[in-house]
Amino acid sequence: MNHIATIARPARLLLVLPLSGCSLSPAIPVLGAAFPGWFFCLLGGAFLLIPCHILITRKGWQPRFSPLVFSYVALMFLFATLL
Repeated sequence: MNHIATIARPARLLLVLPLSGCSLSPAIPVLGAAFPGWFFCLLGGAFLLIPCHILITRKGWQPRFSPLVFSYVALMFLFATLL
């Protein structure tokens, strides 16, 4: 294989790579309205936070998670990314 052929393959890949961003975002239709997929992941993260909140309050772990505002937001985004 010559030197130009080894450079040409990665160069073609770099030219095509930006075109992958032109696809439509994933949308989920609900009652005629299309919502983005990340919205449902965020909603699922919020619903998974409810049992986590119950566990934290029953075990008395609030001082470990203080300030709770930041901890709960971080847990919600963690659950959303895991979905």
